[in-house]
Amino acid sequence: MKISRMNKGDWGKVKAFFDLETEEGFTIKGFKVVQGIDSLFVGFPSKEKDGEYNETIFADKTLKQKLNKLALEYYSRV
Repeated sequence: MKISRMNKGDWGKVKAFFDLETEEGFTIKGFKVVQGIDSLFVGFPSKEKDGEYNETIFADKTLKQKLNKLALEYYSRV
């Protein structure tokens, strides 16, 4: 997997939006780099319903950690 596009900015706690391209050729849009209490983290695409945001992409803990590392390294270089 690789980051195919990242737009940095300052939208409150959101510091960047990015797309992820899988090895199979899928592009998943709507990931975010978010400022948490102690550090930055990756927010997955989500959909708002009745005031609650629910992730629309699911991944296990290992894949989330891998994506978080990949995105934050990319964010620091751009």
